[in-house]
Amino acid sequence: MNIYSCTPTKADLPDRPLEGEEKKLADSILSSIIRPDAVVEEIIAGDKFIAVKAGGRMGLSSLLGARPREQEKDLENQMTGKDVKHVANLIKQPSPFSISLGFAALNVGNVPDPRQVEPSNFPADDLIAKLGKDQITGLVGEFPFVKSLKNRVGTLHLFELRDVPGTVPKDQWERVLAGLDVFAVTGTALLTRKMAWFLSRAPRAKIIILGPTTPFSPALFSHGVDFLCGSVVTDMEKVGQGIRAGLPFKMVKKNGGIIFTQWEK
Repeated sequence: MNIYSCTPTKADLPDRPLEGEEKKLADSILSSIIRPDAVVEEIIAGDKFIAVKAGGRMGLSSLLGARPREQEKDLENQMTGKDVKHVANLIKQPSPFSISLGFAALNVGNVPDPRQVEPSNFPADDLIAKLGKDQITGLVGEFPFVKSLKNRVGTLHLFELRDVPGTVPKDQWERVLAGLDVFAVTGTALLTRKMAWFLSRAPRAKIIILGPTTPFSPALFSHGVDFLCGSVVTDMEKVGQGIRAGLPFKMVKKNGGIIFTQWEK
């Protein structure tokens, strides 16, 4: 049963069309899925995250508040049994819910085998701090380490799509981005269709993509990315329970079943 069939939905988020440099990036990521033929076994959608199980692995994506529209109410059932590449192509759709489902599928098609992954002993914020020591550093995304990171890098500039105090005004983004030495971007920028824009505006920076939505896609390295810091699910049952319960990622992580790892260009 679709979990949304008896649940009132929030107001639709606006469409996010895929075009220009964002489309080129999406096409590149889709064409380099590592396991495109893996069959989707289950789709789990909660309030905050969506997960896709395929080939004995699980891929995650944030929903950023997205809910299925009327024509998407049965989408989870329709996509179950399809191959990963078919479902991942939903990232081309303009609907926010379809985009998130597509990225969860893309992620399960790229996620490393959890039995062969060495957990990172160097958290993403430590990597940013190491690279950003005495350097001009930028960060996209609300992360719990923001306050401490300010004291560990030369200068920290925060970029936020919403109007949040202390962030770089939007009319100054391009100027500030061009001067960054280190730039860390949340994987959810792929969902909001801003990733390619960010990558192209910080040409001199070491670039890190981080967070649970981050795909372990080698294609990102050819688009200027230097490090991928993402999540690998080791206990699908635990993580699935947390997603169904609508837990924030901090709590899902606390419950166990997730390890973090890094890929370097």
